[in-house]
Parts: sequence; structure tokens; C-alpha cells
Amino acid sequence: MAEPILDISGLDISFTTYGERTQILHDVSMKVGAGERVSLIGQSGSGKTVTMRAIIGTLPMPPGSIDAGSIRFEGTELLTLDKRARNRLKGTGISIVLQDPLLSFNPVLTIGRQMDDVVRFADMRLGTSRPRAERQAHIYEVLRNVQLADGERICHAYPMMLSGGMRQRVLIAMALLNSPRLLIADEPGTALDVTTQQEILILLNKLVDETGMSLMLITHNLGVVREMADRIYVMQRGRIVESGRREEIFSKPSHDYTRELMDAVPSLYGPKVTDVANDKADRTVIKLRDLSKDFPLRAGLFNRQVGISHAVRNVDLDIEHGDIFGIAGESGSGKTTLAKMLLGLFPPTTGEITVDGRNVADVAGTRDFRKLVQIVYQNPGSSLNPKRSVGDQLSVPLIFAGYDKSGIPARIRELLELVDLPARYASMYPHELSGGQKQRVAIARALSVDPKIVVLDEPTSALDVLIQNVVIELLQRLRSELDLTYVFISHDLSLMRNFCNRVAIMFRGEICEQGETPSVFAQPQHPYTRALLSSIPVLTDDEAARKPVVDAAERQAVLASTTTLTQEATNVSDWN
Repeated sequence: MAEPILDISGLDISFTTYGERTQILHDVSMKVGAGERVSLIGQSGSGKTVTMRAIIGTLPMPPGSIDAGSIRFEGTELLTLDKRARNRLKGTGISIVLQDPLLSFNPVLTIGRQMDDVVRFADMRLGTSRPRAERQAHIYEVLRNVQLADGERICHAYPMMLSGGMRQRVLIAMALLNSPRLLIADEPGTALDVTTQQEILILLNKLVDETGMSLMLITHNLGVVREMADRIYVMQRGRIVESGRREEIFSKPSHDYTRELMDAVPSLYGPKVTDVANDKADRTVIKLRDLSKDFPLRAGLFNRQVGISHAVRNVDLDIEHGDIFGIAGESGSGKTTLAKMLLGLFPPTTGEITVDGRNVADVAGTRDFRKLVQIVYQNPGSSLNPKRSVGDQLSVPLIFAGYDKSGIPARIRELLELVDLPARYASMYPHELSGGQKQRVAIARALSVDPKIVVLDEPTSALDVLIQNVVIELLQRLRSELDLTYVFISHDLSLMRNFCNRVAIMFRGEICEQGETPSVFAQPQHPYTRALLSSIPVLTDDEAARKPVVDAAERQAVLASTTTLTQEATNVSDWN
């Protein structure tokens, strides 16, 4: 290993809540060498984020306390530095890229203003000052380094005017503005689709190679770790249970927990792949014909229309009773818009949607239709009301469906039992639940009115692989027991390969390819499908060899076409 730029030794951290002290980190030791890529992996709650916050000095104290240990950066002990000296390191010595780029920005300030603030505050901490024109030129140069050539347009935009991939690039640029020696990337690709994630990973690798900075990658995506890391630390319940070179960890993991993590990752190819069948396909329950949805683009003081975004175009689909029908595609490809039209939340511009023999345009909003089709959203933390107990939230759809009030408590207990939660959880609040438990509550709420069709909108993207497996097994059991049909929306194609019996790939609002899952994955016909499959990070050399081979020119052509659509829909030239 190269000379360590970061050296953590014997770190113990505890939190005190309601007078009870709980130890979170136990004797954690790890090193990051100069110019090295190190990954810290483990499931949610293992202590990764607490470790990161201790490094950058944002650990809340109280209730947190550092009981023992040392954190040395370039030979300087961070834990004994005063607040001013510690702040001077932020952004200059150590920078961080957080998981959700949209939540990392101030929505009411332009990108340029926020980046300029980062430069100015760093100058103030170092006792220097640069003219505005010099700061602006520096910002444009850093944006070019993260492959955002039109710095002026980016700086005049607001965060919501950029795509997810562009926001993540800007966030990386902000972290690099003051030339840090260590970059901490906390789940940098979790909220992104696979092709955009691939771009971000390539970019991070390029920056490490060109600038010589060190990278600490915090993630639960083992495929990403295999492609990025030089060395790996595996964390379980606040302890480092295994560490070593990437090749050693992936070829011969020594700890049971590491093997459990790897076994939980769904395979894209090979003997571990599951072929899902549907033996209940006796009728078509969802029929989409020539379905399109356009949105006007408006801008300026008088909110005048400046263009049209074609979100969904000429979609034809037949979904059979009992299907687990997957819809895949990048962010902005039209997946969620299609789901909202299916739920009756958006009226189509043209075309027709028939659900269980009924035209959605005629029955949308009625009690019967709401009982027929339900949805499970991507992030259970935001779809559950933090001020209401689990029981209260499960009772709302029951009251809407006309259940007798005296029977609601028994129905709530039945729903919790259905998703393998104890009845006592009815009195708990969302903040008291883990991510997997929140998702179980969201599933129970969707099933409360006995629907026949459930739309699953990225239901596992915010979960680590172990919890994801538990949720998927639960969904499979419920499908069998309750005779459900699923519409599964995701950009996780490895999961879709093992969960869906049929898939459709959306590209620029259109269905570019559809069919039985094994055939689509084995012989993808459309260049976009090939690009998606080639971008998926996998765990073994055998899987990597089976992925479609997409050369640089073909990949660039596909990415350019998707980027053009994103800019058309979100970056109109005269927003201002």
C-alpha cells in the first residue's frame, strides 16, 4: 500500500439516546494510501456513514461521542484539531460527494452561485481572496474536467433544471473546486441508472489517475466495488470483519458475512440466474394502445410555452394476469410517466389504457379503480408520513375503501402479519423503523384494499442487497398467495433478470424492445438495450465476458441521444 494519507486506528464511537448509551463503532482501523482507491462496504446500519462523518468532522456530538481511537490525515491528528483548523481542511484536504445530488443543493440558488460560495469560503478560511472573474474561470475549468463543457449555461441553471447525471457531475465538480487530496464518495451511483452510473465511475477513475488524489468509496453495490477499488474493507455491525486487495476479497472471501453479501447480489448471467415463469396467464389485464404523453415546457416571467417534451410516445403493451412485467430504462425515459398514466394520475395525450376490461379514462379516481390498482413507491422514508403511526397510515386506505371501523384494528394486524411484521409495529413511527421495515409497511399499505394489480416503482433501489433480497422474496410470496399482477419499474437489470418473467425497455419515451426476460437478456436487439446491459457492474469475470460488447463509438452514440432528450426536456435556452 502507498504511504497512507488517511490512517484510522482503534476508533470507538457511541451514541446516547434517552439516557441509554449504545456503541456504534468497535475498534475500527483502516488506511487509505495516496492515490489509492479504497472501498468501505456493508449493509445499511453497519456503521459506514458514522465512520465517514467522523472523518469529515460532522458527527453530531452530543448525542455521539468518540470514546477511543485516532484519525490521522497526512500525519495530523484530526480528533484534537480545533474547529477552525478542522474547517480549513474541508474542501481543501478532504471533500465529499453525497448520495442524493438533488438534496445536496439549495433549490433556490443557481448552480453558479453555490459553486462560487464554495470557492469564496475556502479562500476566506485560507486568508486569500480572488476576483470574481478569476473564480468564475476556475469554476468553468473544473466543470470541463467533469465533462460539462458549457459551464456558463450550467452556472445559470437551477438544480431542478439538470438531469440526475448532470447534477452528480456538478456535485463532483464542487467537491473538486479546491483541489482536495482525499475524495469521499458516499453511494455516488445509487440514485442513478446504470449508464449514467457507468459514466460517473469512469469519471471518478479518470480524476484519480489524472490528479493523484485518493478515493474512499462507500457503497453496498459490490459490482461497483469490483470495478473501482484497489483495496476493500468489509464492515458489519460497526466492526471491520475483513479487509484486503480486491482480487483476494472477490476470489476467496474469508468471512461468512462477505460471502453472504456476495451471494445476495442477483446474477446477470450464469447458473445462479432464475428464470421466472407465469402459469396464470389466462387473460390480458392491462392493455396500452398507441399511448403518448406530452408536457408543455414553460419559462420566463409570464410562464409562456417554449417547447414540448414528448415523455411517452406510441406505446403498445399487453400485460397478462399473473405477470411480473418489468419496465426498464434510464431516468427520463418515460417509465414513471407511463406508471402514472396507468394509475389514472396523468391523462394520456393520445391513446387508450384498459385495465381489467375498463377504460382508465372513464374510471380513474373512483373507489373501485383505486381498490383495483395500487403502487409501492421508491423511497418508503418519503412516502410514509413521519407524524403518523404505522397503524394510522394503514387505516387511511381502509377508511377510504369503506371498511367497517370496528374491523380496522384486526385488519391492520392481519396486514402486518402478511408482511412479516409483529402487531406491535402498529404503534411505531417511521423513524423507528429500518429501511426494509419501512418498505414492508409501504407494501402492506398498498395491499390493504385487496388490489389485483400493484405497480412497484423502484421498490428496492434505496435498500442494500441483503434487505433487497428479503423484500423481493416477500413480493414473490405475496404474488403467489394473493394472485397479484406486478408492473415492476426499475433500472436494476440484474434484479429484473431474476424477478420478472417479461420485460420492456424504454428509450426516449418509446418501447424499443420487449419480450420474455431470458430472450431479451440473452440476445438484445436494440443498441440501447445492449448499452444498458454492457453498463451493469457484475461480480465475476465469467459474467463480464457474457455481457454484450459495445464499442466506444456505439456507447457514445447512445449516450448522446439520451443526453439530447434530457436537455430538450429540462434545459431550454431561454429559461432566464
